[in-house]
Amino acid sequence: MIKKEHDPPLHLHKLSSLLDRLPSHHLRIEEVKEQLSRYQAGIAGEKSLGFPLSFLDDKRFSIYHDLRLFDGVHYFQIDTLVVTQHYLLILEVKNISGILMFDPSFNQLIRISDTKEEAFPNPLTQVERQRAQLRALLQKMNVPEVPIETLIVVANRRAVLKATEEVQFISSKVIRGEFLPTKVKLLDKRYGDERLMVKDVRKLGRILVKLHEPLDRDVLKRFSISREELLVGVACPTCARLAMQRLHGRWFCETCGAYSRNAHLKALQEYALLVSTEITNEEARRFLRMDSVSATSKMLRAMNLQCEGIKKGRKYFLEVDLNRFSQ
Repeated sequence: MIKKEHDPPLHLHKLSSLLDRLPSHHLRIEEVKEQLSRYQAGIAGEKSLGFPLSFLDDKRFSIYHDLRLFDGVHYFQIDTLVVTQHYLLILEVKNISGILMFDPSFNQLIRISDTKEEAFPNPLTQVERQRAQLRALLQKMNVPEVPIETLIVVANRRAVLKATEEVQFISSKVIRGEFLPTKVKLLDKRYGDERLMVKDVRKLGRILVKLHEPLDRDVLKRFSISREELLVGVACPTCARLAMQRLHGRWFCETCGAYSRNAHLKALQEYALLVSTEITNEEARRFLRMDSVSATSKMLRAMNLQCEGIKKGRKYFLEVDLNRFSQ
């Protein structure tokens, strides 16, 4: 049974918003594009695990997606954790295409695609570190000793898996998604003794969910970009150009002639994701390219936002609504 679903893709929306708000010639734009592409692939890979996981018995397996925990020293992220009374299973999902060459000698994963070689951190090392951190955390929680297994799940069906050495060991730890139910059956046979009582499993799940801290990274800081470098304006929902003007309570696109009553909502969501969830009338006018103080005040009041302060010092508190943002 799924006890924790995938987190809303907040970081994905931040990267996407940043890409929309950077000039095409910006020095960091290719880096942002690359990270966005990798993040999208990672999310797709994790979600593709839903089908093979659906073959597991709901009564015996508790599934937790996207756990970000603190072991007392460092944060660590687990793509998927499967909890049973017999053992725990950490799943690290990789959605990478091409030839994937596992190289234990140099502790790296090499991706070969179109005659190009690219090095990645060794996921086997990564998942072993997660196991050690999870074990340390469980000890602090006074959870009874329980085996922790780890697997690398390759979600991309077109990936070709190879290894430079230790082939037998690597093939036991790196599997394709469709083989997951079979692998779990093998683990069930290996671990026949119950290590946790039903109440222990439930208690562990409650604590893990409580300790989970979602990632909320400042992407401007991550890429060393100042807010002054962001493009301002309201994007047209028809042609996507930042060319809308506020006229008589509506937005008009100077490029394609389209009208919209609420195009500013997406722009303010982008401001909240990239800059701050607090905004003043002056900041809103600058970001939305509006001239009128009164028109901006009227528009912000119509959004029923919480606010504090008076006159020029009034701050409005924006809410990040990913459902609205994705529309």
